[in-house]
Amino acid sequence: FLSFTIYSCAKKSDSSSSSSTTELEGTWKSSCVSSGSKYKIRTLTVSGTNVTDQWKYHFDSSCDNDSYSYDSTYSSLSIGDEYTDDGYGSSGGSGHQFTMTIDTNTYTSLSASDLTWVNDNSYCGETGWELNTAKDVAGKTCESEVMWDTNITIYGLYMFDGNKLFRNFTSGSYPSSNLVGDNDVFTKQ
Repeated sequence: FLSFTIYSCAKKSDSSSSSSTTELEGTWKSSCVSSGSKYKIRTLTVSGTNVTDQWKYHFDSSCDNDSYSYDSTYSSLSIGDEYTDDGYGSSGGSGHQFTMTIDTNTYTSLSASDLTWVNDNSYCGETGWELNTAKDVAGKTCESEVMWDTNITIYGLYMFDGNKLFRNFTSGSYPSSNLVGDNDVFTKQ
């Protein structure tokens, strides 16, 4: 359920100090965007050094009828070096690198039809799915997607453009670019 777009990115070292998490504090939300046969809203909430990331999928283009959600929680958010994204806009964009540790990674069935599907297909190798009940999928293969396991370091980038937030995070190493497409915009709530 993750997509990546490639833009040029040059790292600018800033070894003098690290930024605090204050500028990220709060709840950031995407608009309702198309995602395959569904529509999704992504919500990123930062509180101190704790982060929650939700991908909530819906049946309709107004995102009123829930289908399922992926939810992850993170801790130990640490803001690192500045970076410059030369491919963003007419004058480029700047932001920071960050790291955090993933604590939980779950899937929740939010509709009768999705519940039937996940149980019939033993989604993520799991059985006994229940409606509106989160199930741990950390480290599991869900269809062809291998879900992140817990207690690993996640590396990311973020950037602001006015009241818009763009972010990208991956495991193993810093992503090579930020996600800056129209469907990747978060606004503060």
